[in-house]
Parts: sequence; C-alpha cells; structure tokens
Amino acid sequence: MPGQLAPVDLISPGFRGVNYEQQGSLLAPSWAVNATNATIDASGRLASRRGYSNLTGTPITATPAVKTIFQHITEAGAYTNIVAWDGGIGTGVDAPGSNDISGSVTDTDGTWWFQNFNGRCIGFQAGQKPIVRTSGNFATVTEASGTAPTSAGGIGLCAFGRVWALDSDYQTIKYSALLDETHWTTGAGSIDMSNVWTNGTDQVTGIFAFNGFLIVFGHRHVVIWSDNVGNQLGVDPEELIVVDIITGVGCESQWTVQYIGDADMMFAGLHGVHSLSRVIQEKSAPLSTWSRAIHTTFLENLTEETSKNRIRSVVDPTRGIYILTFPVHAQNTWVFHFNRPFQAQEYNQVLLPITTWTLAPTAWCWDQENNRLLLGRAGIIGNYAGLDTDNGTSFVFDYESPYMHISEQVSNRLKILKRLGVLVYVLSATTVTFRWDFDFQGDTRMKIISFASGTGSEWGEGEWGEAEWSGALALRIRKFPANGQGQYIMVGLRATVVSQIAIQQLEIFSKIGAYA
Repeated sequence: MPGQLAPVDLISPGFRGVNYEQQGSLLAPSWAVNATNATIDASGRLASRRGYSNLTGTPITATPAVKTIFQHITEAGAYTNIVAWDGGIGTGVDAPGSNDISGSVTDTDGTWWFQNFNGRCIGFQAGQKPIVRTSGNFATVTEASGTAPTSAGGIGLCAFGRVWALDSDYQTIKYSALLDETHWTTGAGSIDMSNVWTNGTDQVTGIFAFNGFLIVFGHRHVVIWSDNVGNQLGVDPEELIVVDIITGVGCESQWTVQYIGDADMMFAGLHGVHSLSRVIQEKSAPLSTWSRAIHTTFLENLTEETSKNRIRSVVDPTRGIYILTFPVHAQNTWVFHFNRPFQAQEYNQVLLPITTWTLAPTAWCWDQENNRLLLGRAGIIGNYAGLDTDNGTSFVFDYESPYMHISEQVSNRLKILKRLGVLVYVLSATTVTFRWDFDFQGDTRMKIISFASGTGSEWGEGEWGEAEWSGALALRIRKFPANGQGQYIMVGLRATVVSQIAIQQLEIFSKIGAYA
C-alpha cells in the first residue's frame, strides 16, 4: 500500500456552494468553504460572477446612494424607470438627476417602496401618506374621504384593485376604495392584526399578494387571508377570512421578499431564508431553510443590519438567482441559485447552492422591458452584464474547498502530494494563484499559474491541453508539481477577474503513505 499513486479527480468542485456551518469538519468536494464573487454557471460549474457597467451619463449631483429603482408600467403598457435617492426622485437611467419628478412631496429620504396600481405609480415611505404619479410629477394622495395611513415602516401593497398600507401602530392595515387611492372611508376598510397573531404580540413587516391570497408577514408569523366568495380582482376585503397561520417563522423586512415566477416567494426572517410554499408545506415539521449551510453568518448579517429598510433583494429570472444584499453594515451579497436545488445529506434536507459577492449595491431592479439586471451605486445606475470589472474596478474570484480525505479506502493514511492539476474555462489571459493545505494547519502552500486567452494552444508543465468553445471560451488543462503531506487536504484558487473563469475539474495526485 505505501508508495501507491492515488490520482483523484474532483469534478465540478464547489457546485453546491458554500457550507460555513460545517467548514471545521470533513466535507465532500462538491461543497466550498469560500466562493467569493462566484456563481453557478449554466453548466453547473463554479464560475466567476460578471461585473457591471455604468448606464448613467450624467451622475446625480453629489453622487448620493441610489436607494430605489422601480419600473412604472402605465395603463398602455409603457415602462418608465423611476430612481430615488436622498433628496430626489427622477426618471430614466441616463440622467435621473436631470429629470426630477418629486414635485411637492417630501423627498429627503430616497427609501420609497413603489408599486404599480391601475396605470399609476404609488409610493410608500415611513411617516408619509402614499404618493401617486400617473405621468409628470409625484404628489401626495389627496383624500376624497377619510384619512390615508402614514405607512408605518413604509409598508404597503397595491393589489386586488386597492391600495393597502400599514397604519402607525404597526397593527392596522387600511385599504382604499376599489381602484381609487383617494377614498379611505367610502368603500374602504381596515384589518386589525392585533386580534390575529397567535404566538404573542407581533408587528406587520410586509403585505403581499400571492396566488389570489393576501399574505401578511410579521416577525414571527405568516398569515394567509382569502375570502369565501372570490371575485374577478382576487379577493373581496369585506369577506376576508384567515385560512392559515404559520407561527414561529416570519419576515424581517419587505425588502427581502421576491416572487419566484408565479409559483413561490422567497423572504428572509429570523431563522434564515425561506420559500413561502415550503413554509406552508412543512409548517408542522421541523423548519427547513434555504440558508441552513450559512445559518450563523447569515443571521449575523441580518441582525447587524439595524436599518432593515436598507436591505435590498431581487430575482434574476434569466440566471435563476435570488440576490439578497446587506449594503450598509456587512456590505456583502448572498446569491441563492433557486434553479439548482439538491438533497444535502449533511442536513437531511433540500438546499440551494449559495455563493457570495463583494458587490453590494444600494438598490436592485429587474428591468422587465430590456431583460437586464439594474443596480444602484453612488449617483449612478449600473447594468450587471458582460463586463469583467465593476465599472472599471477589478474584483477577485476566490474559491476554497473544504478539507477532504480524498478517498474512503485511504482515509486513515497520509497522502504525500506529488502534483495538482486543473481544468478551467477562460476567455482571456488569466493569472491564477493555487493554494493547498493539510490537516487544518493553516500552513498554506501556493503556486501561480498563467493561462493564455481563449485562442490557440497552450503548454503546461509537462502536460498541455486546449479545446475551443463558443465565444472563444477555452478549456485549459494545467498540471504542476506540488508538495506536502497530511491525512486531509484542502485546495483552492484565487484570481483577479479579467474575463470569465469557470472550474471544470481539479486533480490531486498523491502517494499513499503510512497510517496517520
């Protein structure tokens, strides 16, 4: 047995994303303990994320943080991009500061929760009555009857033909008359949630419509409302009844809630990231969360972000990802790949691959008209697309495997490392730093390897290989001498992104030594 060469291929390493909860234990190579500025590409490989380009030709004066980007859809189906920042509301992405539409509304805070309503755009903000725009400038809603609520926490909804807004007590949800945001007595009404909570007192944190139901989130409750008659607009609020209450799980901020097509919703609460359909299905079973493998770190980010209305999220349907950003405190982004669920034996549940980004915009928006992902930065709007820098600033793709025993047959023996190999896809000339370590020692060894661009052949150290793919993306095969020994091994790579890079396979060549 001693002296036997043991080649091991790690196919698509890290494709399950990061596992922080068990990074101090031995894990399968399908996990990663570091996947920074990474994504899972269309082929299921761990790859570098894309960068963004600036769409704003004339930045907003004084370059304030863009806090909200929203697409107003008119009754005729036309799209208008609405951009908000501290001190203004504008239209368009090229020069929003030059197209101010705030009118007479108080625009000191750019944290507006916008909604489309019968061709109009309604905006909610903490402490203010709803604002409305059809075209031209916004204006505060002028009541024809009753008093419009001041939107506690900026929480509101436009659905089922009505405007719904949370009153200042965080318990009373008021709704307007049918198709009329000016009437709050005639044809209007309210729901007192203080009589509904079942697990002690709670506060409303979000109001949403989902599959014909009215969904009310609290910190520790999900309350599902429907009516017993139904109508063409979905629900009749005068006939609303509670059809289900899930206790012990809730939503910390409406800004974390996103629709996954018509079939599901994702949101973040004190237990992690959930999907509504899963919560409903498993309400009597042990609670499962999509964020189980990052539980501790994620909840630290969530609790440390004291201004929950600064959290931002978005769904990119073309890439199949739910993006959740903590732009103020943690200044990082979590990416959940909802189109790649897998059964995680380590947790005995289905999970989603999760990667992390250092890119932490202050606003996100999916541009339905142009099928692109917009993001807000200081004074500008960006397009997350084909660039390999963040508006000219480089970023680092960083992958690290967990510690592995390589093979069950030799798990209790020392491995004497002789060589490492890698199969990567690259588009441009890229320099990669490989690193490896043994037995949780932290004594990392490194090797710098350069890869040529996606044209022509390339020689490695004793081995070479090259294959061309669409868009000049090339498969590069490199093998190089490596040293060290131990029972368990960790491998990783790090590269400043200058083009796409995706990890197809890692190879470990070692001799089997004595019992450890």
